[in-house]
Amino acid sequence: MSYDNYVDLRPGWRIRVITPILKSGGYKPQLKETAASGGAVELSADDDFVGYETAYYSVNSNAGRGIAVRFLLVEDTVKGESSRRPRPRVDLFSVLAGSGFVRVVFLTRVSQSDHNQAILVATSSDILDARTRRLEADPSANCQSDAESKCVWVPEGIAVRPEKRDPEHRKNWIAAM
Repeated sequence: MSYDNYVDLRPGWRIRVITPILKSGGYKPQLKETAASGGAVELSADDDFVGYETAYYSVNSNAGRGIAVRFLLVEDTVKGESSRRPRPRVDLFSVLAGSGFVRVVFLTRVSQSDHNQAILVATSSDILDARTRRLEADPSANCQSDAESKCVWVPEGIAVRPEKRDPEHRKNWIAAM
Protein backbone atom coordinates (compact mmCIF):
# COMPACT_ATOMS: atom_id res chain seq x y z
CA MET A 1 0.00 0.00 0.00
CA SER A 2 1.42 3.40 -0.87
CA TYR A 3 0.20 6.78 0.32
CA ASP A 4 1.64 10.29 0.25
CA ASN A 5 3.49 9.81 3.52
CA TYR A 6 4.62 6.17 3.48
CA VAL A 7 5.15 3.10 1.35
CA ASP A 8 4.84 -0.54 2.41
CA LEU A 9 7.61 -2.70 0.98
CA ARG A 10 6.48 -5.55 -1.29
CA PRO A 11 8.14 -8.81 -2.41
CA GLY A 12 10.00 -8.39 -5.69
CA TRP A 13 10.98 -4.81 -4.97
CA ARG A 14 14.40 -3.54 -4.09
CA ILE A 15 15.61 -0.70 -1.90
CA ARG A 16 18.26 1.75 -3.02
CA VAL A 17 20.02 3.64 -0.23
CA ILE A 18 22.16 6.61 -1.28
CA THR A 19 24.66 7.90 1.25
CA PRO A 20 26.89 10.94 0.60
CA ILE A 21 30.60 10.37 1.28
CA LEU A 22 32.05 13.37 3.08
CA LYS A 23 35.61 14.06 4.23
CA SER A 24 34.16 15.12 7.59
CA GLY A 25 32.41 11.76 8.02
CA GLY A 26 28.86 13.18 8.15
CA TYR A 27 25.99 12.49 5.77
CA LYS A 28 24.61 15.93 4.93
CA PRO A 29 26.69 17.87 2.40
CA GLN A 30 26.65 21.65 2.55
CA LEU A 31 25.13 23.00 -0.65
CA LYS A 32 25.93 26.27 -2.39
CA GLU A 33 23.48 28.10 -4.64
CA THR A 34 24.68 29.50 -7.93
CA ALA A 35 22.63 31.30 -10.53
CA ALA A 36 22.10 29.43 -13.77
CA SER A 37 20.77 30.60 -17.12
CA GLY A 38 17.10 31.53 -17.36
CA GLY A 39 16.79 32.45 -13.69
CA ALA A 40 17.12 28.85 -12.49
CA VAL A 41 19.08 28.08 -9.34
CA GLU A 42 21.81 25.48 -9.42
CA LEU A 43 23.10 23.70 -6.33
CA SER A 44 26.59 22.33 -5.87
CA ALA A 45 28.27 20.62 -2.93
CA ASP A 46 31.26 22.11 -1.14
CA ASP A 47 34.76 20.53 -0.96
CA ASP A 48 33.70 18.23 1.91
CA PHE A 49 31.73 16.09 -0.58
CA VAL A 50 33.90 13.43 -2.24
CA GLY A 51 31.30 11.04 -3.66
CA TYR A 52 28.41 8.79 -2.75
CA GLU A 53 27.62 5.22 -1.84
CA THR A 54 24.72 3.27 -3.34
CA ALA A 55 23.57 0.19 -1.42
CA TYR A 56 20.95 -2.22 -2.71
CA TYR A 57 18.67 -4.54 -0.75
CA SER A 58 16.16 -7.09 -2.04
CA VAL A 59 12.65 -7.39 -0.68
CA ASN A 60 11.48 -11.02 -0.48
CA SER A 61 8.40 -12.85 0.76
CA ASN A 62 8.80 -14.22 4.29
CA ALA A 63 6.45 -17.25 4.30
CA GLY A 64 3.27 -15.42 5.32
CA ARG A 65 5.02 -13.29 7.95
CA GLY A 66 5.45 -10.16 5.87
CA ILE A 67 8.70 -9.64 4.04
CA ALA A 68 12.42 -10.14 4.53
CA VAL A 69 14.93 -7.46 3.52
CA ARG A 70 18.32 -8.80 2.39
CA PHE A 71 21.53 -6.92 1.58
CA LEU A 72 22.62 -7.34 -2.07
CA LEU A 73 25.57 -5.08 -2.86
CA VAL A 74 27.11 -1.68 -2.27
CA GLU A 75 29.10 0.53 -4.61
CA ASP A 76 31.05 3.72 -3.98
CA THR A 77 31.38 6.41 -6.62
CA VAL A 78 34.30 8.75 -5.91
CA LYS A 79 35.65 11.18 -8.51
CA GLY A 80 33.68 9.37 -11.20
CA GLU A 81 35.20 5.96 -10.38
CA SER A 82 33.06 3.13 -9.02
CA SER A 83 34.19 0.37 -6.69
CA ARG A 84 32.41 -2.34 -4.70
CA ARG A 85 32.48 -2.55 -0.92
CA PRO A 86 31.73 -5.55 1.32
CA ARG A 87 29.08 -3.69 3.37
CA PRO A 88 27.42 -0.30 3.53
CA ARG A 89 28.67 2.56 5.70
CA VAL A 90 25.26 2.76 7.35
CA ASP A 91 23.28 -0.49 7.30
CA LEU A 92 19.76 0.71 8.07
CA PHE A 93 18.22 -2.70 7.46
CA SER A 94 20.44 -4.96 9.61
CA VAL A 95 18.23 -4.20 12.63
CA LEU A 96 15.31 -5.70 10.74
CA ALA A 97 16.64 -9.25 11.03
CA GLY A 98 13.77 -11.59 10.23
CA SER A 99 11.82 -8.55 9.05
CA GLY A 100 8.01 -8.64 9.12
CA PHE A 101 5.74 -5.91 7.81
CA VAL A 102 8.03 -3.06 6.71
CA ARG A 103 7.12 0.53 5.92
CA VAL A 104 9.23 3.53 4.91
CA VAL A 105 7.63 6.65 6.41
CA PHE A 106 8.21 10.13 5.00
CA LEU A 107 7.64 12.90 7.54
CA THR A 108 7.03 16.28 5.92
CA ARG A 109 7.31 19.38 8.08
CA VAL A 110 7.37 22.84 6.54
CA SER A 111 7.55 21.92 2.87
CA GLN A 112 7.78 18.88 0.60
CA SER A 113 11.60 19.22 0.61
CA ASP A 114 11.86 19.37 4.43
CA HIS A 115 11.37 15.80 5.62
CA ASN A 116 12.82 12.90 7.55
CA GLN A 117 12.50 9.24 6.81
CA ALA A 118 11.92 6.43 9.26
CA ILE A 119 11.81 2.70 8.71
CA LEU A 120 9.15 0.84 10.68
CA VAL A 121 8.85 -2.93 11.01
CA ALA A 122 6.13 -4.73 12.95
CA THR A 123 4.87 -8.25 13.58
CA SER A 124 1.47 -7.46 12.00
CA SER A 125 -0.05 -4.92 9.65
CA ASP A 126 -2.37 -3.68 12.43
CA ILE A 127 0.58 -2.95 14.71
CA LEU A 128 2.38 -1.28 11.80
CA ASP A 129 -0.62 1.01 11.21
CA ALA A 130 -0.82 1.92 14.91
CA ARG A 131 2.92 2.65 15.12
CA THR A 132 2.71 4.78 11.97
CA ARG A 133 -0.11 6.90 13.43
CA ARG A 134 1.89 7.41 16.64
CA LEU A 135 5.03 8.33 14.69
CA GLU A 136 3.16 10.84 12.53
CA ALA A 137 1.48 12.40 15.57
CA ASP A 138 4.75 12.99 17.47
CA PRO A 139 7.87 11.95 15.56
CA SER A 140 10.38 12.98 18.22
CA ALA A 141 8.74 10.80 20.91
CA ASN A 142 7.47 7.83 18.91
CA CYS A 143 10.29 6.30 16.88
CA GLN A 144 10.78 3.52 19.42
CA SER A 145 11.33 -0.21 19.38
CA ASP A 146 9.65 -2.89 21.48
CA ALA A 147 8.82 -6.61 21.24
CA GLU A 148 6.23 -6.00 18.48
CA SER A 149 7.92 -3.32 16.39
CA LYS A 150 11.13 -1.53 15.53
CA CYS A 151 11.68 2.03 14.35
CA VAL A 152 14.89 3.34 12.81
CA TRP A 153 15.51 6.96 11.76
CA VAL A 154 17.26 7.43 8.44
CA PRO A 155 20.10 9.89 9.12
CA GLU A 156 19.62 13.30 7.53
CA GLY A 157 21.34 13.39 4.15
CA ILE A 158 20.78 9.69 3.39
CA ALA A 159 17.99 8.76 0.97
CA VAL A 160 16.04 5.49 1.09
CA ARG A 161 14.26 4.79 -2.17
CA PRO A 162 11.96 1.75 -2.55
CA GLU A 163 11.91 0.64 -6.21
CA LYS A 164 9.90 -1.79 -8.32
CA ARG A 165 10.30 -3.15 -11.82
CA ASP A 166 9.08 -0.88 -14.59
CA PRO A 167 6.06 -2.74 -16.06
CA GLU A 168 6.90 -1.51 -19.56
CA HIS A 169 10.66 -2.13 -19.44
CA ARG A 170 11.25 -5.04 -17.03
CA LYS A 171 15.03 -4.47 -16.91
CA ASN A 172 14.52 -1.01 -15.42
CA TRP A 173 13.66 -0.03 -11.85
CA ILE A 174 11.36 2.88 -11.01
CA ALA A 175 10.34 4.60 -7.78
CA ALA A 176 7.71 2.55 -5.95
CA MET A 177 6.06 5.63 -4.46
